[in-house]
Amino acid sequence: MKQKGGKGRANKPKPTGPRTVDYNPKAAGPRVVNDKFKANAPLVINDKSNAKVAQVVNDKSNAKGPQVVNNKPKPAGPRKTVRGPPVPVFISILIGFISTSIMASSLIRLGPQYLEPIYGNVLPYLGFFHGVVVSLVLGGILGSIYWQRILAAHEAGGSLTMDTKTGRAIAAAFDIVALLTALAPLRATYMFKWSDALGPMWGPLLTQSALTFPVFVAGGFVVTLGACRVSYNPQAPGRQAATTAVCLGAVAICIWVGQQTAPGHSSCRGVLVNATYAALSGVMVKLLTGHQENVDAVVALEKTSVHADNAPEKQLVQLRERQLRKLRFVPTVAFVFCALTTLLTDSACSSGLVPRGNVDEFKMVYRNESITGWVSVTDDTKRNLRMLRSGHSLIGGRWTATGDSIFGVFYYADAVRMIKGRESNPASKRRLVADQPEGWTQPLTRRSMRGSGSERALQIGLGVGVSARSLHSMNVRVDVVEIDAAVYEAALEHFKLPKRLNAVYLTDGRRFINEAASSTYDYIVHDVFTGGSVPASLFSQSAVQQLQRILKHDGVLAMNYAGIPNDKRMLGHVARTIGTSFAYVRCFAEILEDPDTMTNMMFFASAKPLEFDISDDLLQVIGKHTIRGRVLGGMLSNEVDVSGFVEDTDLSPITDSWNPLPQWQVSTAIQHWHAMRGMVSTSYWLNY
Repeated sequence: MKQKGGKGRANKPKPTGPRTVDYNPKAAGPRVVNDKFKANAPLVINDKSNAKVAQVVNDKSNAKGPQVVNNKPKPAGPRKTVRGPPVPVFISILIGFISTSIMASSLIRLGPQYLEPIYGNVLPYLGFFHGVVVSLVLGGILGSIYWQRILAAHEAGGSLTMDTKTGRAIAAAFDIVALLTALAPLRATYMFKWSDALGPMWGPLLTQSALTFPVFVAGGFVVTLGACRVSYNPQAPGRQAATTAVCLGAVAICIWVGQQTAPGHSSCRGVLVNATYAALSGVMVKLLTGHQENVDAVVALEKTSVHADNAPEKQLVQLRERQLRKLRFVPTVAFVFCALTTLLTDSACSSGLVPRGNVDEFKMVYRNESITGWVSVTDDTKRNLRMLRSGHSLIGGRWTATGDSIFGVFYYADAVRMIKGRESNPASKRRLVADQPEGWTQPLTRRSMRGSGSERALQIGLGVGVSARSLHSMNVRVDVVEIDAAVYEAALEHFKLPKRLNAVYLTDGRRFINEAASSTYDYIVHDVFTGGSVPASLFSQSAVQQLQRILKHDGVLAMNYAGIPNDKRMLGHVARTIGTSFAYVRCFAEILEDPDTMTNMMFFASAKPLEFDISDDLLQVIGKHTIRGRVLGGMLSNEVDVSGFVEDTDLSPITDSWNPLPQWQVSTAIQHWHAMRGMVSTSYWLNY
C-alpha cells in the first residue's frame, strides 16, 4: 500500500549503520536530535566546528525526550582526596612522639652521669650534645629514606598499606631501642675496660657511641617517619613540609624542656626504666597496628572477591602475613630476659656492697649511689690507708695508722686561727709569767690553743671532714653544709667525723649562703672541688659577696681551688673575683715543684690584713713530724703571688651571667683524670 506524499516504505529495511546528522555551528541553541528510530547503533554527530575527534553518544532507544549533546571536552576526573592516618596508626605515631621525647630527655641526663665514675664530671659532657644532635639527624635521614620506600611500594600496589608499614616500623624501632637500652650497662662495662687506652678525650665519646647514641638514632627514625605519615599530602607539598616541620619542632621542644625538668635517677636503674618504657611503647604500637591490619584484611577480602582471578595468590600472601604476626612479641620476651640479666649481673644496678667489691688490694667497706654519683669507702690494704671516692675523684682519705689526712692541703684551713692581731691566734694566748726574765712567756699547750666556745665556723663541702674535725677540736662551733647525704654518712661512719657538731645542713651551698644571716661566722672553709672541677656557681662574684656578708667584720675565708699555678687566665679571674669583696687576698699551693702541673691551692681572704703566725712553738704543740705539722710549717714557702690579679681592674670578675669556668676547666679535668689514674690503679676505678 502506498502512503500519501511519498513512496511506499513498508518493505524498506531498517538502517543498521550509524545515523549521521549534519550540525551547523551557526545555528543557535543546543543541538537537538529527534530519534524516530529504534535502532541500537550509536548516534554519530559530525561536528563541523573544526573538532578533530567526533563525539560518540550512546543513544538509548527508550529516551522520551530530546537528547542534548554538549560539545565541551570532559574534565580529567575528580582529584583524589588524601586522608590522614587512621585512628590506630595516628595513636601509634603519637605514642612514638611522646615516648621518644621522654626517653631522649632522660638519656641526655643519664648518659654523662653513667660515665662519671670512669671519666669524671667534665669530660663526659665534651661533645655529647653534638653527638646527640648528629644521632637524631641520622635517624631522621633513615626515617625519610624508609618513608620513600613505603611510598614506592604503595604506588606499586604492594600487599601492605602504608599505614600498616608505618606502624610496624615504629614498633620495630621501639623493640630495637628496648633491647639496646637493656644491654647498655653491659656494653658500657666492657668499654670501661678500655678507658686507659682510649684516654679521657675519646673514651667518653666512643663509649656513648655504644651506650646512648644508637637510641637517639632510633628516636630520630621514629619521629621523622611519624611526621612524614601525618603530613602526607602530595597535592599540597608546601602544607606537607610545614606540617612535618611543626611535628619535628614540637618534639625537639619537648626534649629540651624534658631534660631541664626530668627527675634524677640512679644511673643503671634509670637506663632500665627507659628500656622498659620503650618495650611497653612497642607493645602498644603492635596492638594498635594489629587492629589496623585486621581492618586492611577485610578491605583486601572485598577486593579479592571482585578480582577473583588472582584471589589464591593474595590469600597466600595474607596467610603468610598472619603467620608472621604471631612472632611480633618475641622481641618483648627477649627484652625481659636481657633486662633481668643486666639487673642481676651488673653491680652498677644495685646499691650497697657487692661480692665483687674486693679487687686486688682494695677492700670496699661502703658503697652508695647518691645525687652526685657513686660514693664509696675503700681500704687500700697494701698502703694501709682508707679513701673516700665520689665519681672519678678522691675527695678525702686518711692513713689508717695515724689518722692523718692523705691530702695535706686540707690542713691549710687550720691557719684561719693563726693570724696575727686576732683573738683566736694561739700566740695571743701566751701570758707573761711573773718573776721571770723580761719577754719570757709561758709555752703554748693544746689547752691554751682551744677557743672560748664563742667562735663559729662554716664548712661548705665536707669531704672526710678534716677541717670540721680540727676546728671542732679547738672548741669552735662548726656548721657543715654538704649537698650529698651519702658523703656525710660515709664521713660520720668511716672517718670519725664528730657527731656533736653545731649543725649539719644537707643542702646546696649556694642556696645556704644566700639565706644565711649576716655577720654570723668567724671562719668559712670553702672546699667544693670534686671530679675534676668546681661548681661554677660557688665561685661567682655574687657568691663571694654572700660569703663576705655572712662573715663577721674581721672574719676569714679559706677557699680551696684546684688548678694550674701558671694558668694565669683562670687563676687571675678567680683572684680578681675574690678581690672585689675582700681587701686582702693571699694564695698558697700545696706543691709548687712544677707550676704547670695541677695542684690544690688555698685562697685566704679577709677585710683585715692577713699576716700568719705559724711559730715553732705552735708547730711543736701540733707535732712537727706529723703530716699536719709539716704541711703548716711549709705553707708560707708555697705562696702564689696573686696581688697583681687582685688589683687589676682590667680583669673581669666571674659573674652568674658570665661564668667561663666550665669551659676553662677542661685542661684541669684532663690533668686531674691522669692524676687519679696515677695515684690509684685502674682496677680500683673500674670497681665502683
